[in-house]
Amino acid sequence: MNADKESIQPAIDALNAAWNRGDGSAFAATCTADVDFINLLGMHAKGRAAVAGMHEKIFKGPYAGSTLAFSIEHVRPISPDAVLAIVPGELQVPSGPVQGVVRTVATVLFVKDGPEWYVASFQNTRREATQANHSAIMAESLAEKT
Repeated sequence: MNADKESIQPAIDALNAAWNRGDGSAFAATCTADVDFINLLGMHAKGRAAVAGMHEKIFKGPYAGSTLAFSIEHVRPISPDAVLAIVPGELQVPSGPVQGVVRTVATVLFVKDGPEWYVASFQNTRREATQANHSAIMAESLAEKT
């Protein structure tokens, strides 16, 4: 069976639900163990643990209390067990230094493991944000502090 929007929708729903709970571990659980994840700042996280850590940091920082709505714009089957999807997102940040709306679009490679689809590669790009200095604020929040 070729993948279509309906087949990967549960994976999108799981990403949204994890984000909206502020749960970095659950967000990363939607990914393969060796996922390549590039956030909207161009930062690369390799593997579930790195994705979980990145998200826990932002859920406790600038994106605290935020909600995310990913949708599926386009699906391109690569094989019966791989699909490339164009996934727009709208992030609502209720308060703090990046308060407002951030619109993104991600290119996501989903791979099937048993009956489930997982994120194997995620490349996010910012379309627009309410705060002009959004990228600088986010980069600072994710910078390694010594």
